[in-house]
Amino acid sequence: EMNGQPKELHPRLCVLKKGPNGYGFNLHSEKSKPGQFIRSVDPGSPAAKAGLQQQDKIIEVNGLNVEGMKHSEVVSNIKSREDETRLLVVDPETDEYFKKLGVTPTEAHVRGPVPQPVVNGSAQTQLNGGSSTSSSHSDLQNPEKETKRGESENKDPFEDSGLSLSPTAAEAKEKARAKRANKRAPQMDWSKKHELFSNF
Repeated sequence: EMNGQPKELHPRLCVLKKGPNGYGFNLHSEKSKPGQFIRSVDPGSPAAKAGLQQQDKIIEVNGLNVEGMKHSEVVSNIKSREDETRLLVVDPETDEYFKKLGVTPTEAHVRGPVPQPVVNGSAQTQLNGGSSTSSSHSDLQNPEKETKRGESENKDPFEDSGLSLSPTAAEAKEKARAKRANKRAPQMDWSKKHELFSNF
């Protein structure tokens, strides 16, 4: 786009002004991947004029980060302003790039400098599969350390000392586990609707 220079991966800020038929895009979220995505943009619509594109992922609505929000919450944020909405979006490529860097895109990145991958020892190992410094790499994958850590975690600290505390600790653990299982239960609902759509 920019005189043959490599495309810089910036998030884009799209300011949509509502037309007689709304904004002209369809918002979509699915169970398999987190996030709210633009499923379609009507040609010639306010969304298209603002530069919104299919497959864009919404990062912010009106300056508010919506990444952890439910579909319905994002929808109400988009509708919170009468005739205008500001969407900070990333295309799949940019999304991937920021994820790799572990950075959340913000409006500051739209025009400002985009973070660059750090090219010092540690980042280098990840980029080229760890050929440059294999020593730090083998550290991470040392199975001995793993098992030791695992054992000490699973062992009941009171077991050795023979204190009567141990059954209660185990009970507490069990209770916590049961509580977690309960929280997971109401997912029935979700499996019915793998995907959610909203038209704007």
